[in-house]
Amino acid sequence: MEKFRTISQIKTKKSRAGYQLAFTLIFFYFALFRYWLIPSNDDYIWRGKIGNYLLHHWFYGPDAIYGGNSNGRFLGNLLEIFTMHHLAAAIIVFAGFWTLLIWGIWRLSGKNWGALVAASLFIFTLQAGFLNNILVWNAGFINYVPPIALMLAYLVIVQQGTCQHLPAYWGGVTFLIGFCGGLFLETLTITQIILGLMILGYQKGKIQFFHKAYLMGALGSLLLMMTNPSYWHSTQYRQTTFNLGKIWTIYADHNHFWLLTNNLPLLIVVCLAILLLIYRCNYSPKVKLILSFTTVLFLIYYLAINVYLKSRPLTYIYTYTKVANSIKVSDSLVSILFIIFIGIIIFLFFRSEPFLWLYYLLTGIAFGPLMFVLSPTHCRGIFPCYVFMYLIAIRFVQAAVAQAPVRKVVSGIFALCVLIGAGNYQYKMFTNYQANLQRVQQQSFLNGTKSLRQHVPYRKFVWANDMLNQQDPHYWQQVLKRKQIK
Repeated sequence: MEKFRTISQIKTKKSRAGYQLAFTLIFFYFALFRYWLIPSNDDYIWRGKIGNYLLHHWFYGPDAIYGGNSNGRFLGNLLEIFTMHHLAAAIIVFAGFWTLLIWGIWRLSGKNWGALVAASLFIFTLQAGFLNNILVWNAGFINYVPPIALMLAYLVIVQQGTCQHLPAYWGGVTFLIGFCGGLFLETLTITQIILGLMILGYQKGKIQFFHKAYLMGALGSLLLMMTNPSYWHSTQYRQTTFNLGKIWTIYADHNHFWLLTNNLPLLIVVCLAILLLIYRCNYSPKVKLILSFTTVLFLIYYLAINVYLKSRPLTYIYTYTKVANSIKVSDSLVSILFIIFIGIIIFLFFRSEPFLWLYYLLTGIAFGPLMFVLSPTHCRGIFPCYVFMYLIAIRFVQAAVAQAPVRKVVSGIFALCVLIGAGNYQYKMFTNYQANLQRVQQQSFLNGTKSLRQHVPYRKFVWANDMLNQQDPHYWQQVLKRKQIK
């Protein structure tokens, strides 16, 4: 018995060391990724005079001058300013929070090698809008990745707390997570509070101090955020509506595309996993036929609509400009039906898994406030919803291939996709970085008389598809000086 225990301990240590090595490599991957990243637009605004003014005026200034830069995203604003002045800090923050996000997905998905492969695949499944607005843009990353990464970290602690009673000091940890996580993005500040209340309601007689501490931290962040005067004055930049017609227009014209339709890789994987679940389940042939038929219809529809949308022009914020209203309305309705269908699948196959229900509800909770936002409208706000959808997709795939002969094959295919995606993205970032260093040496650009005249090779990997007027000559003068490029 002692011999077997020793063997088990050795295997556990090797496995732990393997995971530590994997996450170290992930951290350094993102560190290199951030080194190649080309800042754009808001990055220079926060780095310059506007950022300096806001830093010394509680992040509030006249609407006509500062617009949406006046807000209560205190931690996000501070990190944006700090990382744009210190590259080393930018690399650590970028790599740290992306690694934390992937770690959170891994922990919540089973803490095994298959879950690690699936979690590592996350950034390579991002639709173009998320990639361009969050992954390759410092300002987008700063406000959208840290808060959702911190929320996943709290869910990991909650998951751990269901197995054992956690010491009181974990209350301090969750308080900080809740407080810090609420100072980046308004919708997630609200979502945190709802999450805290939901966890307390579910735990009932098993409430621990860390549950209460998280909610207190979340409430504290909301109170601090709301001290910013920008939320108490009307502004042209930030507008809300409670008009049902306008709410439907926002959903039909913008939000539903980013929530579902544009996430084709995820939709394909989810539908295929559902088909496997149906094939292996014990429901009656009639129920299996109905479910299979419905799933195939959704799969065919989303493949077809994406072929159609491929030919439609997009704005720099990934909004379609020439899609018929009838298509928008029908696609909106299909999206609603698909959301309901996913709920039905969870009920039929995973009804006793509270965390899966939690991800499903959190997708709606994070999405809900965006329905009332008349302006600004952009795809970035949907990113947290995608994270929860991705967790649902992983669970579907895990259940579909469990004990199946194809399990190792599926893991192998996903691992190969990670390697190909990682090499592809890093190559494009490096190529863009080198091309950018060459073009910013134009004297007409450096002296401010003209904007840049040529794009980088991979425009999607620079915010706003590398709009040429979004680069700042003063910043690149300093970069070139440091590199001693003449």
